[in-house]
Amino acid sequence: MLRPFTPDDLEMAFKWNNDPLVLEAEGEAEHSWEEVLEAYEYLSNNGLLFIIEAIDIPKPEPIGEICLLHDNDYERLGVEDKNELIYCIPILIGKPNYWGKGYGKDAVKAILKFAFEEMGADRIFATDVFSFSERSINLFKSLGFDEMRRDRNRIYYRGRHYDIIDFCITRGKYFALHSKFSTRENK
Repeated sequence: MLRPFTPDDLEMAFKWNNDPLVLEAEGEAEHSWEEVLEAYEYLSNNGLLFIIEAIDIPKPEPIGEICLLHDNDYERLGVEDKNELIYCIPILIGKPNYWGKGYGKDAVKAILKFAFEEMGADRIFATDVFSFSERSINLFKSLGFDEMRRDRNRIYYRGRHYDIIDFCITRGKYFALHSKFSTRENK
C-alpha cells in the first residue's frame, strides 16, 4: 500500500538511507541529515512522494518509498518530443528483510497505473540503475521496461567497474501489457 510521505517520515527515511545493507546495495556512502533532508525536499517539491507500507503482516509498517518525479530533461533521457509528459520513479525498500518479497514490484505497478491512467504520462523512466543491482534490473524488466541507455564502466565499486542503466516504459507498451498484469493478479 502507498500513502503520502509526510515530514514525520524524515527520521525513518534517514535511517533507511543509512542502513549498512541498503548502502551496500545502493553502492553509496553514509548520508548526513542535511543531505537526506535536501533529497526529500527535492522529491517532495518536484514529484509525488509515497511511503510503501507492508499491510499483509500482523502489524503493518512502513518499509520504503517511491516517487513519481516529474522530469523535463528531455535531452538526457533521449526524448525528442518536448510535449511528452515524462516521469522518473526512484524507489527504495529501506528495510532489507522485505527485499525480494514483491513489495517493490507492487509499488511500481501502482505508480505505473496512477501515472499512465490518471496523470496521462507518456513515458516512465527508472534511471541510474547500477548493473550490479540484479534485483532492480529484474524488477523493471519484469514490468515491461526496456533498457534505453547504458553508460559502460561508469562507477567503480567493490573493486570493479559497473555500468549505469536507464530503463523506460512507454504509454503504449504499458497499455499493451496492462491486461497481462491484471490477468496474473486475478489468478
